[in-house]
Amino acid sequence: MNSLPSIASSSAASGILGKLGLIMIPVLVIVIVGSVVVAVVVPTILLGNTVKPNTTTTASVVANGTTASTTTVTATAAAATVGATAAAGVTVAATAAGATAAATAAPATAAATAAPATAAATAAPATAAATATPATAAATAAPTTAVPATAAPATTEAATTVAAPTTVTTATGPGNPCNTSMYWNTTASSRAGTGTSGPGPNQLSSPTGIFLDLSDNLYVADAGSYRVMKYAPGVTNGTIVAGTTNVSGTTMNLLSTGIRYIYVDSSQNLYIADTYNNRVMLWPSGASTGTIVAGNGTFGTSFNQIYYPYGVWVDSSSNIYVAEYQNQRVTKWAPGATTGDLLAGNTSSAGNITSKLASPAGLVYDTLNQDLYIANSATATSTVLKWHIGDHNATVVAGTAGSPGNSSTQLSSPMGMTLDKWNNLYVADRTNNRVQLFCNGNTTGITIAGNGAGGTTLSAPYDVKLDSKLNLYVSLNSGARIRLFAKL
Repeated sequence: MNSLPSIASSSAASGILGKLGLIMIPVLVIVIVGSVVVAVVVPTILLGNTVKPNTTTTASVVANGTTASTTTVTATAAAATVGATAAAGVTVAATAAGATAAATAAPATAAATAAPATAAATAAPATAAATATPATAAATAAPTTAVPATAAPATTEAATTVAAPTTVTTATGPGNPCNTSMYWNTTASSRAGTGTSGPGPNQLSSPTGIFLDLSDNLYVADAGSYRVMKYAPGVTNGTIVAGTTNVSGTTMNLLSTGIRYIYVDSSQNLYIADTYNNRVMLWPSGASTGTIVAGNGTFGTSFNQIYYPYGVWVDSSSNIYVAEYQNQRVTKWAPGATTGDLLAGNTSSAGNITSKLASPAGLVYDTLNQDLYIANSATATSTVLKWHIGDHNATVVAGTAGSPGNSSTQLSSPMGMTLDKWNNLYVADRTNNRVQLFCNGNTTGITIAGNGAGGTTLSAPYDVKLDSKLNLYVSLNSGARIRLFAKL
């Protein structure tokens, strides 16, 4: 067997790599071409914190279009990048941690990036000599020098994919509206209602809360007609799924004159804040009557009572979260419970500090992080609070406490809200006649609907929701319809 030139790592080089957070480890690749066996030691620069230690890596060496050998090695240090090196006309593909990194070099520069994303690069073709000139493969920002090897001249081939790409969606991934200046069309269409109040299947009267299920069916709390309507995608005539048009009452088949927010679970069971009846109703999918799941139909401050429920949310364990507008609190009701547990706020008085609530209205629960978002709708307060379950104080995530207004850091009587999958917050800023987007971690809002030049003017938006394509739905309480702003 012919001996190969060695590549020594100087202490200076190691020091530079160490400061960059890089690790150089040797990878042994065995190449068999005919009766000639060539051992190649490939020093590979590894970038920490993505590929886990002890990750199995498979490398294939191809010469003249034929796979010469396949060698499996195991990395003993955390690595983010698997270097791909090659002699002239030889393609090396490397796979690590379920992602794909492939590069062809001969003798040019290629990029190879490993898990958790997919990267592929092909070096510029070059004329191969009998003995290859060392090629340089770049691993993201850290260069790796290829080991010279003897191989038959061949035309440089494109890098090949050896594993299915893995796509990782993060808060900075594609589709996040906070990563682009493209938001929503400023001109809206009518999704439900005609703008004229009425009892017809295509009409609404003082709509309040809205919700979209997993199939993008739209549900509307049609408060002025004492009913909840359901609209299939693309359909403007709704069907009644709870209540009776223009008939109010306290029986299990009727609703009050003042229903507020609603929630629909994955089985299309409907939860309704039957506000003036001081109860939360569960209306199973397809049922003609509901059952009380929070409160007892009388108002009061004891924990078997609720007082003007507004926001309602349900987690994956069927726990029900209720924002009590008059009791200045949020309570949690376990499945089948007849009393609720205090989660946020108190019953003594409204307040403008983070340990108190002031006319809580809209409610959103982030199950993954166990954070409860509460809209303090009292004009003097006008904030959205994030309350981590178990904590005694909240964090203001939108609006300026005690300072209502129309600047980008202020709100005025915020009502309904929603979160997208990146935890960006959308708020129906009612008195300001607009919808504000607060990017995750940012307390400066962006107006995405209402008051835009040449756009659609909103009148007292009451709730806001997104469908699966991030189209924006806005409930107009005084406008008798639901507006749809298409995602750009």
